[in-house]
Parts: sequence; structure tokens; C-alpha cells
Amino acid sequence: MMFYTLLMNFFLAVFVLFFPLIYLFSEKRRVSLLLRFGLGTAWRNKEPGEKRIWVHALSVGEVRSAVPLVKALKYGCGQAGMVFTASTRTGFKTAGQLLLKPGMVDQLGYFPFDFGYSVRKIATLIDPDVVIIVETDIWPNFLYEMRQRRIPVVLVNARLSERSFKGYLQFKRFFSTVFSCLTEIMVQSPLDAARFQGLGINPEKIQVTGNLKFDQAAEDVEGSFISAMGARLNIRAQTLVLVAGSTHEGEEDILFRVYQQLKSKFPALMMILAPRDPRRCHALLPHILSMGLSVSLLSQTPSLASDIVLVDEMGVLSRLYALCHAAYIGGSLVPEGGHNPLEPAAFLKPALFGPDMSDFLLISTLLKDHGGSKQVGSETELAHELGLLLGNPDLQTRMGRLNHEVFLNHSGAVQKILRNLERLHIV
Repeated sequence: MMFYTLLMNFFLAVFVLFFPLIYLFSEKRRVSLLLRFGLGTAWRNKEPGEKRIWVHALSVGEVRSAVPLVKALKYGCGQAGMVFTASTRTGFKTAGQLLLKPGMVDQLGYFPFDFGYSVRKIATLIDPDVVIIVETDIWPNFLYEMRQRRIPVVLVNARLSERSFKGYLQFKRFFSTVFSCLTEIMVQSPLDAARFQGLGINPEKIQVTGNLKFDQAAEDVEGSFISAMGARLNIRAQTLVLVAGSTHEGEEDILFRVYQQLKSKFPALMMILAPRDPRRCHALLPHILSMGLSVSLLSQTPSLASDIVLVDEMGVLSRLYALCHAAYIGGSLVPEGGHNPLEPAAFLKPALFGPDMSDFLLISTLLKDHGGSKQVGSETELAHELGLLLGNPDLQTRMGRLNHEVFLNHSGAVQKILRNLERLHIV
């Protein structure tokens, strides 16, 4: 731990040296830079006798996972103050839309950098009675500071991929000390529990509570949204819609070629493609046009139906799955670990994904084994399976229902987590 502290002090010195350049030339980091140092923040002081729960999630995916838990805490903990933090700008924006605006949390901010000063400053300003971290974003100085203050920290919806587990094992003694600072670790699966135990964590600190993503209710999508979005994108009754969500660089080229193949067989096919980073949409436009395809941005209402619509807005992808006849889960035909296939499953939609679903291994396996989703190993196989699916409405309906059955049958993580928090006298 001492070596880590010295290393972070070195990085702090380097960071301060380059601070002006980062602040001037990195718009992405400029927004949160001072706030993550604990400067310029405006955390509201606790009221006398107030209990304050601090929930933290790294980025968009973790924020979405946290929603059902935060909702349950908000309505189950009486007058407790709810504070939420994220580490990324996209996570912060998503939390604002899903948690702050609906009134599920009282305050929203950025998680501190893991430097001693910033951790102490923000911890003092928030003054929590308990900290709940969702899935990831474990920082040694932060955990050590919480332990010094005798503030319980619980990791929920925790998972440990094979790649992370092997990495941690190389520094087993250090990470065993870090994770032991946690009051309890509530994991998604028995496999995750075994991996945490393999790091030397006391088994009594580990509980299997399931995956919060199964407790995420489908987005509140009324018929009015579907009809309005359909009109906005010029989707007609005969239009077939493929939604490709959270795609990565190198994956879009595959999807464009697959789309061209399918378009010859299904002339009314439209593809709605959402890059993981929406800012990449503008870079994709000239490439799509060079292939002889029409394209539009979701933010710009097209006058005519486009072959491809690029989603350049945050926070709308999950609702767009309600429009599709088939879904493709990005980050899986390239080695990125995949993304959440439960979002289309919540809308009774069939899904396809590539060979790398390592970040969602349990969920993707359940959906695949139950028959509602298919895993493909190549561009050729993706084109073939999509062709079969798009050409068979009964198959779309059957697979969509099977996906939804998995979604419904594995819920309950929120209640298990709450029972554990009550047992620990944290809530």
C-alpha cells in the first residue's frame, strides 16, 4: 500500500505539471477535472441526524445497472439522503437523466481521483454513512480512507472476468489487501465468488446475489414513442429494422458489408447503428456514402428514409430496440467483451452477437442456451443468421419471447442485495 501511495504521489506531480495542457486541449476531461480533485464542488451539507448513502458507478453501463437498486434504496430508506457519483462524463450525463431528474437521488457529482487530497476532500464534503459501489471502479486510496473513517463500503453486482482475475493474481498480495477493505462483496455468479476467493478474500465477505441487469425494467416506451420515432425516421409498415448497438471500430465495416448483402434480399431493410462512442458518427458518414448507401444522423430528421441511421445521441439506444425486428450486440465481433444483450430481450426482441461476450458471459450464455439469441463466429455467419431471422416473422416472435423469459426468470438481485444490507445494519 505504501508503494501505491508513493506511485500515486508521483503521478500527481506529473499530472500537476501537465494540468494546463490537459485543461486547455482536452474538452472531455476539462468538464470534470477540477471537480474530481474536489475543487469547485457544491455538495450540500448534511442535515442534523441525516443518514447519507453514497452510491457510485463508473460509466454508462454501471449507471444503468444501478437504477433499480437506487430506486429501491430511495423508497425503502425513509429520509436517507441519496448521493450518486460517476467517473466519466457519459456516466454523469446518464445518471442525470435516469436518477437526478426523476428525483431518485438528491445530489450528483464526480468520483474523486485516487490522490490522497482529492479523496479526503470529497469524502469530507459528502460525509457518507455508507458507500455502495456498483460493479467496478475500485481504488486503493479511497478504500483505505473509508476504512480509516470507519465507513462501510459494499461492492454490489461485482464480477471478475477471467482476464481481470489473471491480472490480479500477478499482484495477489496487494489486491487481497485492497479488496479486504470492503465490508462485503456481492457478486453476480458463483464463478465470480470463486475468483474473488482465489484472490485470498475471506469467503464470509462474499455473497452471490445475482445480476442487477435482470432487474432493470424495460424502458418506459409507450406506443406514442414508437409511432413518433417511426415517423421521424420514415419507417413504414413494410420496413424491416435492424438495430446494431454499442459497436466498436472495426465492427462497423463488417456491419455495412452485411447490410449491403441483406439489402439485396430485403429492399425495405433499415439499419439503425449506435457506435459505443457517438462522436464517431461523423467519421463514419463519408465511408457509408462511398459504399453507395444513404445515411442520416438521428439528431437530424431525414426528409426521406435512409438505409442507415447513425445514433449520435446518448441515452436513446435502449429504447430504439423497441423498433427492431432483430438486434446485433456490438463489441462482440471484435475483442471488446461485448455489451448488454438484455436491452433487446426486455422488449421481446431476438439478438445476435459475436464470439467475444466475455464481459456478459453468464447473460449471453443464458439467452443463447434458451434459444432467444444466437452467437456467430464470423461476418459470413452473421449475414446468414440475420437473413434467416429477417425472413421469418414467426422466428422473430418465438426468439423474442424466449429472450424475455430469461429476462423475467432471473430477476431478484435487488431484493437479495437489500436483505444483505439490512443484515449488515447498513440500511
